[in-house]
Order: sequence, then C-alpha cells, then structure tokens
Amino acid sequence: MDENRKRLEKFKTGIIVVLFFSTILLLYLSWHRESGRSFRIADILDFMSEDARVPRAEEFLVPEGVYAGFGDGTFCALDADASALAGRMLAAFAAESQDAVITISEVTEDQYREMLMEFASVRVTYPYGIPAGELLERQGAPVLTGIDQVGQASGVILTSAALDSLFLEGGGSCWRLESDSDSDFAAPLLAGIEPQQPALYTAGSMLGGSNMALLPLSAPEGLAENDWIGEHAGDAERAREALAEAIFGANFDFVRRITDSFGNVTYMYGYGERTLNCLADGSFEYRTETAGGNDPGFFASLEAASAFVARSGGWGEDGSNVRYVLGEATQTGAARTKVYAFDFLELVDGVRICSEDGGAIQVRVQGGEVCYYRRSAVKGEAAYQKPQQAAEIANVLAGNCHLIHSMDSGSVLAESSDEEFAYVADHFRQAQIGYVRGADSLQPAWIITMEGGMRFFFDLYDAAPLGFTRE
Repeated sequence: MDENRKRLEKFKTGIIVVLFFSTILLLYLSWHRESGRSFRIADILDFMSEDARVPRAEEFLVPEGVYAGFGDGTFCALDADASALAGRMLAAFAAESQDAVITISEVTEDQYREMLMEFASVRVTYPYGIPAGELLERQGAPVLTGIDQVGQASGVILTSAALDSLFLEGGGSCWRLESDSDSDFAAPLLAGIEPQQPALYTAGSMLGGSNMALLPLSAPEGLAENDWIGEHAGDAERAREALAEAIFGANFDFVRRITDSFGNVTYMYGYGERTLNCLADGSFEYRTETAGGNDPGFFASLEAASAFVARSGGWGEDGSNVRYVLGEATQTGAARTKVYAFDFLELVDGVRICSEDGGAIQVRVQGGEVCYYRRSAVKGEAAYQKPQQAAEIANVLAGNCHLIHSMDSGSVLAESSDEEFAYVADHFRQAQIGYVRGADSLQPAWIITMEGGMRFFFDLYDAAPLGFTRE
C-alpha cells in the first residue's frame, strides 16, 4: 500500500513538472511569435511593460501657482486645482476665439503693474515657457495671426481691467490677446473669488524695487525631516536588467556589459552609439546618438518623453504616493537640431523633492526621439511634526543674498552689499516649500527659484544653505 502511494505521489509530481515546463514553452513560443524576439524578464515586469500607462502631456503641466489679486495690492494663493483652472481659462478663450477677431499687442510695464495691482485678477504661472501657439491650439483655439511674436508663455492672466482679453506673459514681456466681441468671457472666471490666508505681497513692496513676484509674510509649519531609499532598493539587479532589456529591445543580445570595481554597470551597443550606465547608487543614465529630424513641437516631444519613460522605468504605480510633474523645460537649437530638455520633479504625498542634480527624471528629445534619459528616483513619504515656525522668506533672501548673487550672477561683491540685496530682490521669481534630497534624508527646505531658473535650497527653519542646482 505504501509503495503504491509513493508511486502515485511521484506520478503527480511528474505531471506538475511537465505542466510547468509546457507552460514556460508555450509562453516562450507566444512571445517569440508575436514580437519576433526572445523571451525577456522585462516582458513579465509590469513597470517595464510596453503597455504601461502613458500620461498625456497635460498631466505633467502643473502650474507652480495660481494667484488671485484684489485690486488693493494684496494677493493670495488659491486652493483651486491649478491645472484645472488654467485649462478653464484657456478653454474659455479658445471658445471665444472661434467666432471673434483676436488682436495681439504687447503690454507696457506700467500697464502690467496697473492691471495686477489695481484690478481683480487671476494669474496662473508655470516654472517654464510653453510655446504660446501650441498652448492655445491644444485647447482648441484656431491658429492666431501674430501669435509667434508672443514666443514662450509662462503665465496666463485674466483681469477685470479687460474682461474681453486673455494675457500671456513670459520672457520678461506680457501680451494682450483681445477679442472684438462684447462677450466679456473672462467675467465668470473672476466672479466669486474670495481672499484666502496667508496674504501674499509683491517682492517689490516687501524688499524694495519693482519685482512683481509674490512673497508670503508667514509660512506653513510642520514639515519634518525624513528618510529615503532608492526606488529599487533590495531589487536593484533585477530592475537594472529589466531596464536594459526595455531600452535596447531586440538589440539586447548584441549589447556588451561592463562592470567596474565600484559596482557600476555599463551596457553598450555597437561602438558606443547607445549606452546605459547603471550606477551603484541606484541611478541610471542613457545616451544615444541622434541624426536629428523634423521638430515635432513641444507637446509631441513631451509625449515622446512620457512614452519612453513609461516603458523604461515607469511613472510610478497606480495608487502610490509618488507623482511626477514637469519642473523645467528648455529648448536649444533650431529646426532639425532643436533639442527639448524636460526635467521632472518627484512629488511624494504632494510635497516636491529637489536635488542639486536636478529632477528625479530628466529626458532630452530631438526630432521626436529620446537621446538622453537620466533617472534617480526615491521612495519615501512626507513627515510632519509639531508646529514649528518656518523662517520668514524675506529674511531667508536677505540673509543669503551674498550666496545667491554670487552663484546666480557669476560675480562676487563685498558681502552684505546693498547691490547684492537689490539684485536678489529684482531677480527673485518663486519661493516654495519642499524637500531637498540629502545623502540619506529628505530635508525640509525653502526652494528659491531665480529669474534665470537657478534654484537655491535653504533649511526651512534656520535658513542655512543646503545647496543649489548646477547647470
């Protein structure tokens, strides 16, 4: 009886083994037949799947702020969804422009100050410029005569000074897009806006000068230091192999792998035409030669970057506390040599994480093809503590004006000179609270952005310097 039972158990085990290998063989044949390539580990990892969700460009275009002005020199940051409000502002203008004649004219500096300081307004700002024509056409507006003169738009404004107009600002200029109809399309979007705390004031009124960037008198409280780990901590080897297979695809069989004594791994195709460096600290850097090509435009290039990242590392799991937003976008070159550089910031529980090395994900696109990709994302969470008063931003700027001026302007003056302070007051653009990534911790910080895009980081509570972005 015992011998029969043993034979039966062996027979069952044999069937299970046969079924297991049959399943593997069928999967192999299926993948090989459908894709024309061999089975890869990347094919069974969800975060490397070619079918991964590809976010639309608009999902990354999150404004850095949405502000209401009340005609008395005071402003506030609105709690409204900035992306949704910007979309409604642009959509209202797009609808208006379908049957109206739109006249485009430049606004003088005095007119700009007057419409924001003496009239009710709503202003949405971005930390980068977006081609004005593409921005409007994306919302359904027709091609407008003369829109090319506007160039890059980094702000959208509606004001009660001109309810028949949309204003676009960027590059130190502001442009009025005026409708010839009598609809006052901006009025519904300005109606019902109430002051919120804290109140904001222009940098010019608080620091001197004429800078219209906004500053709070006081700051939120409670952000605490916290730890972070690499996004693939504990699974780095598998993630590295999967990323390499996803990037090189069918060419992976012809890729050389080089490992150095520090634990860095380099994958190289051909004679260096395409390389992927996987560093021991968990970051990745991919480069490839490009032959150039027709410029597909800002939005098409951003969506090419989105698709590439989606299948080469992903944008985070659905339902996780991680989100990515476009923190910086620049364009260099022209025509077939134009390169779009996109810098994506990581948000953990809604709090942005910055680093001296730039955003967690950096992508460059030329001719619609990705030519550079860097990824250094983390896992962590926002932490909060008992109320502790943050350093006042005006004092942070004043106390660090020597450092800011020296690094931002490239020239060194006597420390604490009036010229340094005046420079900072005139060139300051944005102050936000977030985390700065240290060696092993996320440090609460004031994130100061200057007019040229350079960022400085200071401890949220004692204003000590924590670093700055390096171009």
